[in-house]
Amino acid sequence: MKKLELKDLGVQEMNTAEMTKVDGGGILGDIIGNTVATVALGAGLIVYNTVAFLQFSLTKLLGLVLS
Repeated sequence: MKKLELKDLGVQEMNTAEMTKVDGGGILGDIIGNTVATVALGAGLIVYNTVAFLQFSLTKLLGLVLS
């Protein structure tokens, strides 16, 4: 089997200082980001549905009271 040399492919090694400053995501960041987005979306839907229900209920109640 032939040994693959990454240096021949233009891959540059990184030292410890460079590895701590790499931009981009990671699995933990993706999990946290997706969790926060899901919770925010869920909370928004709950608030929207609650407001819609209250609006519907108050409209019906006021319609009965005022008629």
